[in-house]
Amino acid sequence: MKHRDDRRAGQEDGDAPGAVDALPGPGHILYELPATAAVHPAALDELAVAWASGHGMLGDPAAAESLSRAGMGDLVRRAYPGLRHDRAAPLMGWFSWLFVIDDSFDRMGARALEEHASISGRMLDALPLTHRADAPVPDTPLARCLGAVWGDVAPRLSRWWRMRFTTHVMQFLTAFRFEALNRQQSRVPPLDEYVQLRRASGSVTACLDMLEFSTGLEVPPMIHATDQLRTMFDKATDVVVWVNDAVSLKKELAGGETSNGVLVVRNALGLSTRQAVRHVYDRVEADVVTFLAAERDLTRLCGQWPGITDRDRAAVASYCTGLKAWMRGNLDWSTRCDRYLGSRG
Repeated sequence: MKHRDDRRAGQEDGDAPGAVDALPGPGHILYELPATAAVHPAALDELAVAWASGHGMLGDPAAAESLSRAGMGDLVRRAYPGLRHDRAAPLMGWFSWLFVIDDSFDRMGARALEEHASISGRMLDALPLTHRADAPVPDTPLARCLGAVWGDVAPRLSRWWRMRFTTHVMQFLTAFRFEALNRQQSRVPPLDEYVQLRRASGSVTACLDMLEFSTGLEVPPMIHATDQLRTMFDKATDVVVWVNDAVSLKKELAGGETSNGVLVVRNALGLSTRQAVRHVYDRVEADVVTFLAAERDLTRLCGQWPGITDRDRAAVASYCTGLKAWMRGNLDWSTRCDRYLGSRG
């Protein structure tokens, strides 16, 4: 384990990461958000494996088994309640790409810094804003997979949505470099820096964009740019990534990860691990409260804004439902996911 910070106020054997309850306690506001049942998730897992395999991302049967066990189908069923049947395959292709590239950077270790610019460039080249007949063919399995996802997704959404999504993917890829630098230096980032980094590194922002693809209902740009919806988007992102940090703490410590919100809070506030986890869930509760207040205000605004159509309102309502489904679904998925079950001790 690369990083073992000495600032552990009050941490004793019973407060070691493996002994700390990584889930929110009973009565937490997350449990008040509506839950979506994960119906037939295995069918989606099969789509993810087929997509990854078909684009050469899985080198051996063990890789396919690892992707299948990740439970992406369970997450997607919970987080995309309005998913259309005809859009399931490219959505699972997106999640298989996320799974493989995340694990690829983890395995690369120090090479992640040396090859980051080259890998990121190939990925972004696979996301052209407009179709070009002379566009270069992606030359790696990861780039080919992402390009194939983009080929199915991009034509169904506006240019503005494509700009938003590609920006979020760029930020996600950039975050790998900053996290690799933190690991290399055994550095736990300060809280204000970490909040910004984590919004990018979790890939959640692009996944929230995919809510509009999954339902075929795109939020108009003017509404997406409102203070209310921007607040909801940021808070939903923060809730998902901070919960992820809590449930994955033991796994990430074992892998030498230093960019974890629990560790950041522990360092910044001089708390024990147990206290830091509680602080994270207090923060999550405040974020959900802020989200719900912004949702109420957005509903009021849309109800009185001339020019907003019934379809626009349906898209906003669908998107709000999806954001809440992501916050609750991520928690429910985390309690069942092989990726984290072993990390909670």
